[in-house]
Amino acid sequence: MPDIFQVLAEPSRRQLLDVLRDGERSVGELVHRTHMLQPSVSKQLRILRDSGVVSLRAAGRQHLYSIRGRSLREASEWLSYYEQFWQEGLSRLDEALRRESRPTTRRSS
Repeated sequence: MPDIFQVLAEPSRRQLLDVLRDGERSVGELVHRTHMLQPSVSKQLRILRDSGVVSLRAAGRQHLYSIRGRSLREASEWLSYYEQFWQEGLSRLDEALRRESRPTTRRSS
């Protein structure tokens, strides 16, 4: 299985996922909404499907694609650690800046 971050690194795949976020779509709809050529859409969908990010459902002659959340959830969980890391770091920086900007009071001798 390809690394999820390699899969998501390609802008055209993220664009397809943005369209699929609203629900199941056919290849034709994806071509229309992304302004990509059909062979390119099909290629990127194959990569997304092989990586488990999207699923394919046949409805007659139409092929309908939708997002499968599991692999994206795994990536999100992994990234959440770093989000927490940055939030804690920014909070510490904010506190340090507040301490530094407080007026200092002098004691009378």
